[in-house]
Amino acid sequence: MAIDILQISRDALEAQKTNPDVINASIGMFFDEDRVISGMPAVSRALRELPDMSIMPYPAVDGGKDFKENVIAWTFGKHEEAIRKARLVDVCATPGGSGAIAATFANYAKPGEFIFVSNVRWQYERFADRANLNIYEHNTFKDGHFDLESFDQSLGELAQKQKRIIVIVNDPCHNPTGYTLKPEEFQEIINILNKYKNNDLVFLYDIAYLEYTNEEDNRAKMLELLRLEPHVMTVLAFSGSKTFGVYGLRLGAAIGLSQSQEHMTYFRKNYVKEARGSWSATPTISIELLNHFSLPENKAQFETDLNKIKDIVQKRSALFIEEANAIGLKTFPFSSGFYVIALTDEPMAVYERLAKRGIYAVPMEKGIRVALCSISLKEVKGLAKKIQDAL
Repeated sequence: MAIDILQISRDALEAQKTNPDVINASIGMFFDEDRVISGMPAVSRALRELPDMSIMPYPAVDGGKDFKENVIAWTFGKHEEAIRKARLVDVCATPGGSGAIAATFANYAKPGEFIFVSNVRWQYERFADRANLNIYEHNTFKDGHFDLESFDQSLGELAQKQKRIIVIVNDPCHNPTGYTLKPEEFQEIINILNKYKNNDLVFLYDIAYLEYTNEEDNRAKMLELLRLEPHVMTVLAFSGSKTFGVYGLRLGAAIGLSQSQEHMTYFRKNYVKEARGSWSATPTISIELLNHFSLPENKAQFETDLNKIKDIVQKRSALFIEEANAIGLKTFPFSSGFYVIALTDEPMAVYERLAKRGIYAVPMEKGIRVALCSISLKEVKGLAKKIQDAL
C-alpha cells in the first residue's frame, strides 16, 4: 500500500500537542517510557565527543578501510573468521539500509524486471518504483510458519521468465510482522536458492533488525550463507541507523559475499559508482560512530544500552500479544522486534477509525502495523482491545 509512514507519524505528533493521550504507534524508532528518543546514552555521548577532524571532512565513498573492516566484523561477529576463509567479502557504505536496497536494485536489475519478495513486507516497492521494477510476490505465512512451499513455487515461476532475480528476505524481526525465521526455515530457503542453477540469483538479505532479535545466537544464520552455490550472489543490507538508534544520521552498508572474484569485482565497481552518482558519500559522523563502537571498550557500553532497550521492547510485545490472545485479536506470527500486525481485511477503514480515536498506526495490505518500539507499557496496556473495537 502506498502509505507515507513518516506523514502518519507527523500527524500523530501534531495531534499530541493538543491531546497528550494520543498514541503514536506508527514510527519505527525506539522511544523510552517517557516518550523520549534517548535510549542509548553511550551513543548520545559519543556523538557529542567525536572530534571535529573525525567528522567534518568528506569520507571515502565506500566508507574507508577501517569502516569496511569494522562492518564485516560487526555483522558476522564470532563467525567472521569462518566466513572470510570461505568467501570473498567487500563493503560499500550507504545511507541507511535503505541505501543498500536502492543500490542493489540499481546494480542488479533492469527496468521492467521483477524483484522477488513476500506479500507481507516493508515498502520495498518505493525503491522498485524508482528503478522502474515490478514486484513478484510469494505468500509469507502458512499455518503460523513461513510459507516455504509458496517461496519455492513462486520463485520457480519467476525463474522461467527472468534470468537474474533479486530475492529479498528480511530477517530477523521481520518488518512489519516481528517474525524471525527458525533455523530450519532459513536452511530450507538456502536449499531452495541452490536449486535454481540456471538463474543468476542475488540474495538480498535485509538484516536491519539484527540486534533486536531474541535468538540465542543472532548471527548463527550467517554460516548458512556459506552453503550457497556459485550462481547466488549475496548482498546483506546492514542498518546502522537502526542498530545505534540514530535514525536520521543514515548509516548503513551493502555487504557483498561470494565465491566468485568476478562477482566481487562487479560489486566493488558498481556500488561505489552508484554511491558517487546518487548520494555522493555516507555522512562522515555516521561512519565514525560505527568505528568508535567497534573498539571493544566502547562496544561494551553500547551493548549495555542495547540490552536495556531490547528488554523494554520485549516487555511491551509480551504484554500486547498476551492481551491480544486473551481477547481473540488475530495477529501474524510474532517472535520479537519493533512491530506486530493486527489482522484485518479493511486496513484503511480501521486506520481511519483508530486515528479518530487518537491511535495512529500504519495500514498494511493485510492489517494494521503497531510499532511497539515507540509506545510505552502504559500505552500498550489495553491497546489490543482498542484495536479490536475498531475492527
